[in-house]
Amino acid sequence: MLDVEMAAAARGIVEDCLDVQPGEEVLVIADARKERVARSIARAAAGAGGEAITMTMPLLESHGNEPPTTVAEAMAAADVAFTCTSHAITHTRSRLAAAEAGTRFGILRSVTEDMMVEGAMSVDFEELRRRTEAVRDVLDAATEAHVTSDKGTDITFSLEGCSAFSLDGYYHENYGFATLPPGESPTHPAEGTANGEIVIDVSMDNLGQVDEPITLEVEDGFVTDVTGGDDADELRRIIDENDENAGNIAEFAIGTNPEAKLIGNLAEDKKKAGTVHFAVGDNESLGGTLKSDIHLDGVVRTPTVRLDGEVVVDDGALVESIFD
Repeated sequence: MLDVEMAAAARGIVEDCLDVQPGEEVLVIADARKERVARSIARAAAGAGGEAITMTMPLLESHGNEPPTTVAEAMAAADVAFTCTSHAITHTRSRLAAAEAGTRFGILRSVTEDMMVEGAMSVDFEELRRRTEAVRDVLDAATEAHVTSDKGTDITFSLEGCSAFSLDGYYHENYGFATLPPGESPTHPAEGTANGEIVIDVSMDNLGQVDEPITLEVEDGFVTDVTGGDDADELRRIIDENDENAGNIAEFAIGTNPEAKLIGNLAEDKKKAGTVHFAVGDNESLGGTLKSDIHLDGVVRTPTVRLDGEVVVDDGALVESIFD
């Protein structure tokens, strides 16, 4: 039964979100944990008349790691590529190179069979697009951000010259990709400007749902300390053992999807309306210049976000006036 329900969702992703056309070469990338989701996408692509090819690659160690060279070359050769992988390859130089070559990407990072048919994927896509574009517009217009939360987040950063995205499930040519499930507007803090504390209290890439909050101390755009228990120790180890930009505050994003749930999976957690997430590591695919081998997101449950002094998220709720 789940295969039937996934088939309907996959058709929507293939035909509506990525607009796969007859005769297009469609690459579906999977790893051993995501083959069933990939199979549903490949069948939908074939049903739309695409020439579907599925590649199964080894599991990556972390979000933001480059895929094998063979996969990177295949991505650049395809008309459309769907990445049904446990770890995201969105923020990689090979994905950027393939997008520059004209490949349209559908990103299904960490998406499970259940997530294909419920929660964030059950949203009204057209209404979500309207709301996500409105959030993008207020982020685009802002020059300064101040984010706080009841758990202790208190951080400021500049948005001067930083473009925001509308990740509403549909492919955008100027971004080069669509993300599923949909529902966030990300940007990147201006490099070197973030100062304060971020308290991750929901989930963190590579860690899943956190047992206790993780506090990131941030100075001049980089993490200087990580505290908060075993999960914090593991995150600190990942940052310390990676490259010099691993601690860069690479992303700030606001979730917009009212149907998304907090399930301990970042693919859905970070889309929940009124949450925000920050990422450490690579910011190149968001318009920045700092490259890293990792890009790890962490979710803040009930933030208050002020843009140029105006509240746009109030204690975990999007302020409805921004949609007028």
